[in-house]
Amino acid sequence: MVAMATMAPGALDGVVRGRVAYGEPLGRHTSLRIGGPADALVVPADLEDLRALLRFTHREGIGTLVLGGGSNTLVLDGGFRGVAIILGEAFTGLEAEGTAVRAGAAVRVSRLLAFCSRQGLAGVECLTGIPGTLGGAVRGNAGTTAGWISDRLRDVAVVLRDGTIARLAKADLDFAYRHSALPAEAVITEATFDLEPGDPGTIRRAISRLLVARNRTQPVESRSAGCMFKNPPGDSAGRLVDAAGMKGARAGDAVVSPKHANFLVNEGRARAADVLALVEAVRARVREHAGVALELEVQIVGEP
Repeated sequence: MVAMATMAPGALDGVVRGRVAYGEPLGRHTSLRIGGPADALVVPADLEDLRALLRFTHREGIGTLVLGGGSNTLVLDGGFRGVAIILGEAFTGLEAEGTAVRAGAAVRVSRLLAFCSRQGLAGVECLTGIPGTLGGAVRGNAGTTAGWISDRLRDVAVVLRDGTIARLAKADLDFAYRHSALPAEAVITEATFDLEPGDPGTIRRAISRLLVARNRTQPVESRSAGCMFKNPPGDSAGRLVDAAGMKGARAGDAVVSPKHANFLVNEGRARAADVLALVEAVRARVREHAGVALELEVQIVGEP
């Protein structure tokens, strides 16, 4: 995301065929339910519509922000000066060919898992419980202690900032912990995975076990952006926050979850400013208690 020129209402009239909402509050589209308005929010009608939008914003110097499922993101209270993009129905295709699965970037991770279990294709069960859509999961190399989305990834299709279509192999993307080398404003449109044959019942049972464990240990019933901090090498951010006595700490309606200390939840009408204040309080306490500087896993975008 790069914030550049602002955009007046009506600027996209005749540019795209998909849905356009000017001044749309982004809190309606994030899992934290926090965030000020974007100049415009666009749901492109199809791939060509997305290309036209990116060509226009590139030419006019207008910033773009892909929201996907709205998890792992904190939009600031001043909103986003530019175009927020949500990929809709046109990017939700799912197909299997042998042991390969091609999935649109707007496919929910949970839907990918259900599809693979029905097809008897194993290898992505480690993604159980990860919120949001595939595009965001690939960009941030989402995963759990059981594995990463990049483990089974073959390649991704993207639209670059100038509207060019490209296909990038896994080897081009330099995956690491919560990291990929995708260009900042490239929009992922689909991903291909190489899986292996498995028994559908066995796959379903493995997913169910992982889901039960996640629901028992994480505040899935609360509004959150997912894990707030990256795990330091050899340690757990949640353990460090808990050991520093910060479970239950709050700023306004932003609260460190009593269930899992690496989740900051919105218990009512929390603002981004509340979340940031709580983040800094947690980081300061952990530095004091353990000498560790926690890094954010959630991306912060927009204007204060």
